[in-house]
Amino acid sequence: MAKYRIILSIMGIAALVSGQCTNPVTRPEIRSMSPQDRARFFSALEKIRQNGELDRLSKLHVDNADTIHGHPVFLAFHRVFMNDFASALNRADPGVSVPYWDWSLDATNPISSDLFTNNYMGGNGGGDKGCVQGGPFANWQMNIDSPHCLTRKFNQGDSIAPFWPPEALLSMQQTCSQYGALSSGIENGCHGAVHLGISGDMSTMFAPNDPFFFLHHGMVDKLWYDWQLMNPDTRFQMYDNVNYNDPAVSADDTIPGYPNMHVKDALDPRNGLCYVYVKSGSSEAAKRLMQEVNRKSGQKNGPSSTPTGGAPTPMSSVGGPSNAPNSMASDGPASAPNSMTPNSAMASNNAPPGIGAAATEAGNGVPSADSAAKLNELTSQVSRLGGNGNDRAGASAALHGQQVDFLQSVLVNSMTPNHGLDMASAFMNRHSRFLHRHANALMMRREQQGETPGMGLDDILTGLTSGLLGKDGVVGHLLQGLGHVVEVLPQGLTETLKAVGSIAEDVTDDVFNILNLPKVDLSKVPEKERQIPYVAMLPDWWYEHNNLNATYATQLHNQIHDMIDGYNSIQGYVSPATAHYLAKKYGNQ
Repeated sequence: MAKYRIILSIMGIAALVSGQCTNPVTRPEIRSMSPQDRARFFSALEKIRQNGELDRLSKLHVDNADTIHGHPVFLAFHRVFMNDFASALNRADPGVSVPYWDWSLDATNPISSDLFTNNYMGGNGGGDKGCVQGGPFANWQMNIDSPHCLTRKFNQGDSIAPFWPPEALLSMQQTCSQYGALSSGIENGCHGAVHLGISGDMSTMFAPNDPFFFLHHGMVDKLWYDWQLMNPDTRFQMYDNVNYNDPAVSADDTIPGYPNMHVKDALDPRNGLCYVYVKSGSSEAAKRLMQEVNRKSGQKNGPSSTPTGGAPTPMSSVGGPSNAPNSMASDGPASAPNSMTPNSAMASNNAPPGIGAAATEAGNGVPSADSAAKLNELTSQVSRLGGNGNDRAGASAALHGQQVDFLQSVLVNSMTPNHGLDMASAFMNRHSRFLHRHANALMMRREQQGETPGMGLDDILTGLTSGLLGKDGVVGHLLQGLGHVVEVLPQGLTETLKAVGSIAEDVTDDVFNILNLPKVDLSKVPEKERQIPYVAMLPDWWYEHNNLNATYATQLHNQIHDMIDGYNSIQGYVSPATAHYLAKKYGNQ
């Protein structure tokens, strides 16, 4: 027996050194835990509040807030932080389970969740200060950031605004191809809705005071973990600054607040941190629905239709920075190099046939590697065009040249990873007025001088301007189509959804079965309750305090609304979140 223990000890040391763990701890969804295991978890929480560990965690989060929020390390820090929390609990009660909360199942009507009952986490705060008065954390007194009661102040009074539904989360996971895209999508999108929905301590940097913080960030970490599992050969090593404005990052970077931990130590929780997540069913139910959407959209559109939630388009890694710089704040032309001199501007007055229409068509097209090349070619052709020497002075030609350079810079850079929203935001905030003035000046000059519209420089610039700034222009796609900011939804998904028509009843039954829910007679449920509700827009101060970009977050918000409209247009469609809510309300009737 002693020899056997020695062998096991040697094997354990070897596993630790190699970073492998042979028996990872499982993290369950809190509603799947037995009442006894939940009570044990709550008891361990009380112990770490009393022994000061919870204060330590809250202070660590406060002290490192500026370096972890709005930066690529956001997910990695919180993974290590969650593991620190789990270790503290296990020091208080060895073997206690650390759960997560799949809040996407409660997205339709969060306040109806079991978690806000006294058998789980307790509900809203009460009194003038919003002190939590029910459940296992009633009358908790906290020390960070200063002595106060644990507070909650739901963002809709006695209710909570809807969260992101499972479909949106799955779409984000399926279409983000790089770590930074996923991280910034979570941080600017679904993450804040839960914090502000509960509010009180949860809306501050000392949010770890509220145990809801750890259940919430368990879910955030699971979103990252599930995304990694979609391509385990590469994503458990992936770390980058895509969609962030940070300098280059490395997996060798130190985790803020943990000088002995590096990002690479947090990338694969199955090994060094030694845990895995238990499925809740929400993602699996959403996948079943999206498979049906794919099948039906394929029937309607033919084999060339884009699969919903499928492989990313060439633009999948393109995205706006979470904290986009304000380096392009003044009103006026861009300071791009002027490669087109007055003399070269007058070299030719002939354009290739149809180039004006082609420019407009390219400008209105869906940004992709192909359209980027097409636009680059068009703007190169523009740079070789000149004007009528009798009508254009050298100064006017120089201005045209500057505009060609600017347009080309915008078109090319807006197709490059890390620059999409950067360029597009500047375009809309500053240069759209300049280009509109330029187009108006061209038309006024034509009227004054009696010029006949031809296929010269003016027409191409006007076409490109229209294509860029028009309702369906490139800038509109970059700013309004999330598929071209952070690739959360494939291009054209909303239109595809609206064309599906209906979902068969057996697919709806599958959703209820996957979630292990009692079937509901949907014909007896009011239409409004079958719909996925809109997600509330978060206040600007939240983005400012978290080093985020409100403009970027608005685009995520608008795209999610478009997606929700698409799903709600499908007859018979029931979101996993809606099914969860309806089963709770009508399942026993």
